[in-house]
Amino acid sequence: MTILKHYFGLIPLALALWQFGTAAQDMSEEDITSSVLYAPVPTNRLSLKTPINLQQTYSDEQKPICHNYRTNFATNLRGWQVENSMQDTYEILENSIQFNLLPPDEYIRLHDERHMPYNQIGGRGPTLNSTVYMRYGKMSANIKAAGTGGSVTAFILMGDGGDEIDFEFIGGDYNHVQTNYFWGNTKEYSINGASHIVKGAATNADFHKYTINWEPDKIEWSVDDEIVRTKARIETCDSNGHCKFPSQPARIQFGLWDGSIESGTAQWSHGPIDWSQPQTINAEIRDITVDCHPDYNQIVD
Repeated sequence: MTILKHYFGLIPLALALWQFGTAAQDMSEEDITSSVLYAPVPTNRLSLKTPINLQQTYSDEQKPICHNYRTNFATNLRGWQVENSMQDTYEILENSIQFNLLPPDEYIRLHDERHMPYNQIGGRGPTLNSTVYMRYGKMSANIKAAGTGGSVTAFILMGDGGDEIDFEFIGGDYNHVQTNYFWGNTKEYSINGASHIVKGAATNADFHKYTINWEPDKIEWSVDDEIVRTKARIETCDSNGHCKFPSQPARIQFGLWDGSIESGTAQWSHGPIDWSQPQTINAEIRDITVDCHPDYNQIVD
């Protein structure tokens, strides 16, 4: 899902934020129906535009500067930035950072030509970005997702050229997480997604550990240290050896967004959200561990 429709400025976190440097089995991929089958435009709200001061271009020979993060978001936010001009969309708790999805200034419910509902204006939620890039490596985060239908919690690797690897949590589906990947600016929706059971507590009731292990020849997604999906690079290659496998340096992103503003996305995310009723929609990120691949990154402490 690729376009964030909240055009907010990039601001530093008010608290201790420094710019770095100073079913018990997967559903088949064919079973996953992307919201973009119905939506007129891509719908990932996390990556509308990479801020210019963070854009970087790398050749295959260049190595991005990468930081092996060991971040507890309640106490240490060095190297992270929030993409949102309004600080009411997040707050620091005792053990985590909490994302808040807030109602729009005006609630307008509409229907498309198929009588599918959607909201004209979406709620406001934050995106938390790493300030450095990684080309291959492993990242693990403890996340408690939002539970309200229509809300989407996301944990993503996003390249400036469109490469993407992600976990997404759909409000109203408390026992599954979706995985996906994209290659380049040509998005092939409903092809590369999968859904996985999350064992134990509901995804919105307690923290679970979600891991992406991104290597030159494969991607592994894990939940609570159990691999739930593997995608080999060779599986993405055509007969001419052209491979649609994410390989661009990428930033790490967390986000909470409103899936209600297109009818197909609203259906996919179990929305649209009824903002005429009082809503408390939160997600929490407790911590993240990042290990940059030493052969493809300039690793700094």
